[in-house]
Amino acid sequence: MGLIAATVTKQYLIAYKNELEYKMILIKQAKFGLSDSVNELLNVGTDMDPENPMVKQLEQRKERLNLLEKKLDMQLDEYETKLKLVETGLKECDQMISSSIKG
Repeated sequence: MGLIAATVTKQYLIAYKNELEYKMILIKQAKFGLSDSVNELLNVGTDMDPENPMVKQLEQRKERLNLLEKKLDMQLDEYETKLKLVETGLKECDQMISSSIKG
């Protein structure tokens, strides 16, 4: 019975691991896009008067993008922590399967 439970749990953990890794890839892609946007905003405002309202608006947008990047970093850290837990669970399942087979 332990063999079946460990096998089913392992399959679930593998699927969850794949899902987490996919989400992490999406977050990393979003961060690259954000970095490009921030760089574009920095280049746009360089030739304007610092007191221009447009420059202030660009700075606000840059700050929002930086905040969004921080949120993505936090989410990425959360997924990395979950991934470590899943990998630990997979090792435990492998041990259970091995001990069930040895019998």
